[in-house]
Amino acid sequence: MQYLTQYLEKYGALDFNEKPFNDVDAVIFSQLIYNEMNGILESADSVTISEAAVKFYEHNSDADIDALLDVASRAARLLTLCSETKRFGKVLMKNYINNINDAIDKQICAANYYLCDGSIMVAFRGTDATVTGFKESAMLAYMFPVPAQIEALHYFQESAMLHDGAVRVCGHSKGGNLAIYAAVNCSNSLQRKIESVYAFDAPGFPEWFFDGYDYKQIRDKINIINPQCSIVGRALFMEKEPCIVRSDAKRSRQHSIATWLISDDRFETAECYDADSDKLGAYLNDLVKTIGDEDLDSFYGALEKTAEEMGVYNFYDLKNVDTNLLMIFIDSIQTLNPDQKARLRALAKKVMTDFAKDYVSGAATKAKTYVKNVTNKLPFRHKDEPENDEEKIETDGE
Repeated sequence: MQYLTQYLEKYGALDFNEKPFNDVDAVIFSQLIYNEMNGILESADSVTISEAAVKFYEHNSDADIDALLDVASRAARLLTLCSETKRFGKVLMKNYINNINDAIDKQICAANYYLCDGSIMVAFRGTDATVTGFKESAMLAYMFPVPAQIEALHYFQESAMLHDGAVRVCGHSKGGNLAIYAAVNCSNSLQRKIESVYAFDAPGFPEWFFDGYDYKQIRDKINIINPQCSIVGRALFMEKEPCIVRSDAKRSRQHSIATWLISDDRFETAECYDADSDKLGAYLNDLVKTIGDEDLDSFYGALEKTAEEMGVYNFYDLKNVDTNLLMIFIDSIQTLNPDQKARLRALAKKVMTDFAKDYVSGAATKAKTYVKNVTNKLPFRHKDEPENDEEKIETDGE
């Protein structure tokens, strides 16, 4: 089995003139943007990926990187590998932004990468570790457009329009959603420059989004690429059929690009999604419809307020969470009926368990135990209710 590492080993010595850009290159850029450059790069800075790696490691020790969420720690190691190659090392990185605005629930990070073939790649980051980033991703289910989509469009239009050559745009998870939104809504003159749009396991849009003229103009340039057991990529609606990639991980862990299988310079593909993806994707979308936009807004508003009271501003703060304050949050959800609470509880357990398993580097076992202790004390668990929710949502086996 081959992964991104083997691809870089085989083709890292060839620049983009010697070996043309392909889908695997796109997914690499979608991961490099997860590296936190605040305080390291300014928007006006122009550095190669090799120079960016040096600056990044001047500010981050190995211990710092080990403490990051899994997606961020993997991105840091990918940055190291790319910086050592001819293919990526001399790629120029410009126009880096990382804007988080709690007041309007906005989180967006992006950069332009200038390739030696004369093209640029505009990459948007997916959800980061902040509560604001999590809430805005959730808002995709009941608000359109969200603040990050609006800023993504402005950023893309202003930065990419200045480039004379071909333009590509990509993103993983919410970043893929931003990439599509920006490409669909940018000016006609910029759309004509776009060579390809990549959305890797990205949540979709309201169905009516795909009825417009602007979408139809760009449709053939959009690439939807999801793993076999996609969950995030099944949220909401995507009009275009995806390329389905094989992964060696289970269920929600496939959201990590590091688990996707590569054959030479292409993804290994599957004919269809697996049964778990179909089941959970339908479940999540049905849950959103059942709860309704107004209740979802109340739910995430209560989550954000309670997180602030608990001193939780990002996922790293969860280790210090006070269980009693968590109960305040649960009790504050007044708009949900008992059935909706039961379904939301099952979903919350699934999300919390998967987060502990998949995204907390170096502390997964400890976090899993903590999550189990918290969820088993929730005040609305009935005595006759099973201790797990396997009948509602299956969880990964060990």
